[in-house]
Amino acid sequence: MKNLFLIGSFTLLIACTNNYTTNNQEGISITLPGKPTREEVTELATQVRPSYRQLDYQKREMLGFIHIGMNTFTGAEWGTGNENPAIFNPEQLNAEEWVKTFKDAGITGVILVSKHHDGFCVWPSKYTNHTVASSPWRNGQGDLVKEVADACKKYDMKFCIYLSPWDMHEPTYGTDAYNDHYIHQLEELLTNYGPVYLLWFDGAGVNSKTSGKEMRFDWERIFKKARELQPDVLLSGAAPDIRWVGNEAGQGRETEWCVQGIDDENVLFGGEIEGLNATSPDLGSIDELMTKKRLVWYPSRGGLPLRKGWFYNPNDDQTTKSMEYLVNSYFSTVGQNSNLLPNLSPDKTGRFPQKDAERLISFGKLISEMKKTDYVIGAKVLPVSGWDNSSKKDVLTDDDPFTSWQTPMGTKQAEVEIRLKAPASINVIKLQENIRDYGQRVEYFAIDAFTDNQWHEVATSTTIGFRKMVRLKETVKTDLFRIRILSSRVSVSLGSISMYYLPPIQTEKEIQNDRIALVDNGWDISTSGIYVKNTPLQYVVDDNENNCFRGIIQKYPSAFIFNFKNQDNIIKGFSYIPDKTEQTGHIEEYAIYFSIDGKSWGEPVAKGRFGNIVNNPVEQFVPLDAQKVQFAKLEILKTTSDTISIPRLIWYR
Repeated sequence: MKNLFLIGSFTLLIACTNNYTTNNQEGISITLPGKPTREEVTELATQVRPSYRQLDYQKREMLGFIHIGMNTFTGAEWGTGNENPAIFNPEQLNAEEWVKTFKDAGITGVILVSKHHDGFCVWPSKYTNHTVASSPWRNGQGDLVKEVADACKKYDMKFCIYLSPWDMHEPTYGTDAYNDHYIHQLEELLTNYGPVYLLWFDGAGVNSKTSGKEMRFDWERIFKKARELQPDVLLSGAAPDIRWVGNEAGQGRETEWCVQGIDDENVLFGGEIEGLNATSPDLGSIDELMTKKRLVWYPSRGGLPLRKGWFYNPNDDQTTKSMEYLVNSYFSTVGQNSNLLPNLSPDKTGRFPQKDAERLISFGKLISEMKKTDYVIGAKVLPVSGWDNSSKKDVLTDDDPFTSWQTPMGTKQAEVEIRLKAPASINVIKLQENIRDYGQRVEYFAIDAFTDNQWHEVATSTTIGFRKMVRLKETVKTDLFRIRILSSRVSVSLGSISMYYLPPIQTEKEIQNDRIALVDNGWDISTSGIYVKNTPLQYVVDDNENNCFRGIIQKYPSAFIFNFKNQDNIIKGFSYIPDKTEQTGHIEEYAIYFSIDGKSWGEPVAKGRFGNIVNNPVEQFVPLDAQKVQFAKLEILKTTSDTISIPRLIWYR
């Protein structure tokens, strides 16, 4: 087999074998021949392999995230680059307390946002004055990167760094000189703080549509420098080792392939990756791979802020995600061949909000408690059909996915029975393929339980990969199960089976915010610069979020104008509820005006940007200075698409 490349080693391979057991083994990607057949693509897809870095990452399940910076003190999700470093002063910050929180939650590494899009550096970079050295924190002598790195060493945690490529503060951004600037900062972070497990390259702002500037990143040079300084470092995000799952709600795909097709032929690829649509529901199918130039091992990860946004905002104090939500996210990502990145946001004092920290720890302990008893340990396994004669009976129950059963080439179905030592209550079943030696192959499988003297199908699903954790709809008590691999690419490789019991999760009563919505009492609503697409304007203010106003932006600024017909309305806040469906436009930049007569508007009472609205389309609340109002105008300065869909706009009294 020809045209195989080692990811990150720049070496052309002439051939490969399935003997993929050496340490520090680089990944294998494949350049497809011109006009390949379906059979060729299917076989070649099974020859793609992960690197040793990717394997280690996929084993870890979760890494923690910490967002702190200018936005912590302004309440924004995306800043402007014009913030004054003097506002940064988290006086009670204790990095060891942060890292221990994640450790107590069973998480093995922490990603620190060292620089977000506003360009503020939480270490004293010598390449800009927009850093903690210009702040009052630690009397200008602080270095948050060092404090977190030292805390990770103390608690034996992997230290990871987020370094935003987009930099709104740096004047060279948009020019070739910024590549030098960025690499200089990368060098500081990779040479002064010890081993860095993972580097995060956010995809926000790498195109002019979001950043407003055309910036030609020299990704290969950036990634080469990172690997030169720290050969073991993982490159995540707009980078070649780990991709975005497609949302920021901790939701994965049932059908999750690690083998992905791209059109970027660079060994180290990044930025807006050619040929990859990370939000597509169909990623990695043979039909989709046949349209690409290259096959790569590219596992996904899903981010999950514990509250509404990534940065602390006091308006979000009642949005801490429930235990039920966290557990569902775990099984949606970690349980579906992905990884999960829960985020905690320190407040202005530098402390994690107590409720958020306790919730994460409780969640982690629940998962750890579930895994304490694997009912498959000591079970007897019986190869029913499909497997070759070399299968050792105990390798599927040794909790090692790299000791595995295989079927002969061309045998795409197989069955195995598992008899437990005693009947047990089971509601979670984990399956793993031997991806190190055989890649990802299984397309579809079923699980049966033997109860009432007969077999009952209790679950079906697609794809396994490194890990599939199936939650049964109902707990099953029995000692006999059957796994049926119904469809696979080329052949079957099964590495490990585990069975657990997850206790019921108590449903929490949702806490409502204390904001009181102004109710539509026959308001007059009009628009300016918006073509209304066959939907009533009143849809923007009714209490049914399924009724979406739809329109087309014809010019900027455009606007919604509200006549409340009552001069006694005291307005204290405004919320924009974005549409969460795919392929819809959002309001991105706005200004809000008040008027007594609907003619004289004066200066805006609020103006800003709904940062990260595309990736995290959650409620956008804007607090306002209370005043009596009869007329209000929401002016739209920028949208993510000419076509917009708005479920609801809310005025609060």
